Amino acid sequence: MRNVWTIIKKEFSRFFKDKRMVFTVILPGLMIFLVYSLMGTVMENVGKTDEDYKFTAYVTEMPENLAAAFGNGFELKEYSDAEAAKADVEAGNLDLAIFFPENFGQTLSGDVKIFYNSSKDNSNNGFITVSGLLNSLINPPFTINAADGVKFDLAGEKEWTGKMLATFMPMLMFALLASGCVAVAPEAIAGEKERGTMATMLITPIKRWQLALGKILSLACFALLSGLSSFIGVILSLPKLMGGAIDGEVATFYSAGDYFMVLGLIISVVLVIISAFSIMSTFAKSVKEAGTLISPIMIIVILLGVFAMFGSSTSTWLYAIPLMGSGLAMSAIMTFTITPLAFVLAIASNFVLAALLITAISFMFKSEKIMFNR
Repeated sequence: MRNVWTIIKKEFSRFFKDKRMVFTVILPGLMIFLVYSLMGTVMENVGKTDEDYKFTAYVTEMPENLAAAFGNGFELKEYSDAEAAKADVEAGNLDLAIFFPENFGQTLSGDVKIFYNSSKDNSNNGFITVSGLLNSLINPPFTINAADGVKFDLAGEKEWTGKMLATFMPMLMFALLASGCVAVAPEAIAGEKERGTMATMLITPIKRWQLALGKILSLACFALLSGLSSFIGVILSLPKLMGGAIDGEVATFYSAGDYFMVLGLIISVVLVIISAFSIMSTFAKSVKEAGTLISPIMIIVILLGVFAMFGSSTSTWLYAIPLMGSGLAMSAIMTFTITPLAFVLAIASNFVLAALLITAISFMFKSEKIMFNR
């Protein structure tokens, strides 16, 4: 294992001497934090109306029993005719034009016409407000969940939060880890082939499997650093992005065992992805070609993460499928439904596949046709 450690130290030395590579690891997390926080701020304010704002409205044939309701939050406007009011709504100068049928207050029948402009937030929100107001004042023959002080939604905060996290965490994990791997894999092998340094390494007494293992383990560390940087950026921006629905208290919902299982899944997933990317990088003649060959693999990885967004599976054998099983296991951990067997199958299948891919790379290192493009 001394030779493997020598390769790892060489890769670390090369990586940290290259400022561009270090920048590649740190930048994603910073950019994600800034972009997601900005998105959260924008989304928080889109479609909202100022609390002190009064909707402007033109109303005809208003029933007396509704006049008081329209007194709060509405500013009634006078128009010479209905068409002028509708034109102002279309132009954005008036929020609503409301036309009640005759004797609506007595009959509670007929069609209430509410003209609004959905391209204007205030007008659209005014329409929603009036619709809700009318539905609440004009009582239907029955009610649904009308009792005060009764909690009808019996989902606990812990379960609700877990379900929410399970909808995006697997895909997010795969996307961030894949982006971390793609940042370092093309340069590590194809880049060395381009510079001619790979040929020097191949004539050393180091065995090919040791060279392949050392490369993969060092690349996995770099990919984990890049993925961790992105993950931290996402976690820090989540409270803003989710509008406060997720906060720091979420961390207490999960046990130390849950976090260790997540860490194990992440390490095993990185080993598989970086090994697959490294095979493509070994085939490539240049860094540019390596990036092209890696792209389809990256798409497949992200799609497997998307598949896991639909929830954990009750079919245990699905957890034995490399990568896909990890996504399902991540979803199960988030929803507190993971079983020991499912976790072991998910992580073991990844390690087995990674071992097979590393073995394949070691055989590729022995091929002059592949390594020297002959």
